[in-house]
Amino acid sequence: MAARTELQRKFCMVDCLEIIQNPDRHNIKLFLQCVKCSMPLDDIFYFLIVLLREKKELSDRFLIFCPTIRTCSKLFTMFRINFKNNMKLIDYIEMYHSKTPDDVKEYVRDDMSKVNGKIRVLIATSAAGMGVNFKGVANTINFGCPRDMDSFVQQYGRAGRDGGNAMSILIFTKRDIRSVDDDMKLYVQNESHCRRETILSAYKCKPLTDRNVHMCCDICAKKCQVKDCEECCVSQHPFYNTKLPAYDSTSSDDDDDDVYSDAEWD
Repeated sequence: MAARTELQRKFCMVDCLEIIQNPDRHNIKLFLQCVKCSMPLDDIFYFLIVLLREKKELSDRFLIFCPTIRTCSKLFTMFRINFKNNMKLIDYIEMYHSKTPDDVKEYVRDDMSKVNGKIRVLIATSAAGMGVNFKGVANTINFGCPRDMDSFVQQYGRAGRDGGNAMSILIFTKRDIRSVDDDMKLYVQNESHCRRETILSAYKCKPLTDRNVHMCCDICAKKCQVKDCEECCVSQHPFYNTKLPAYDSTSSDDDDDDVYSDAEWD
């Protein structure tokens, strides 16, 4: 809503007619995770490092959206360092952004058009979400807050294009909130209201009334009162299924350099 209002202001559009289609993707479960600026990338993506080491080409396919090319490069470098003793694992990871060489872009588009392609993790900027239909993506990760709700919906909507159940997690730091619009700020600061309803409220839409709480969002899933519920376990994001290595930091968010939020956006 905030992004459209700004567009209307810039183009001096007064009393214009808005035709809005409900952007709800009910097959995508939504998660939100705040991390400290000082938390190492290795720890944040430890679950994915473990997953690739254990399952290799059988790993689920992940699409990671980063706000900048610089962040993409940092993330890709982190994986290279962690897989230095088994460089074959690097073949399962690729980058895609506006500065990616054309031949690499073509390879990525071709591979990601196959459900069982070689690439298991694609680290990308918004360039990967524009007119590209990637197949077999059941997981999207937004590493850093998109600037506006339209971008967020468009990016996490890359998951579950085949209609199957999918998951999306937004991983952010408190400093990310400084550069986002009001709709995104409301979304990341919300701790009690259904995430799907929060997103759709920006479009004056509502979700399905009979939706499965286990597959809606992490907040709705907490409403399940069944002890040791199997459906709760199955619908949990892999981020939470792997125990993080010991991590200790005495730095506060206010004192940390925000290595994940860059001044220049792609």
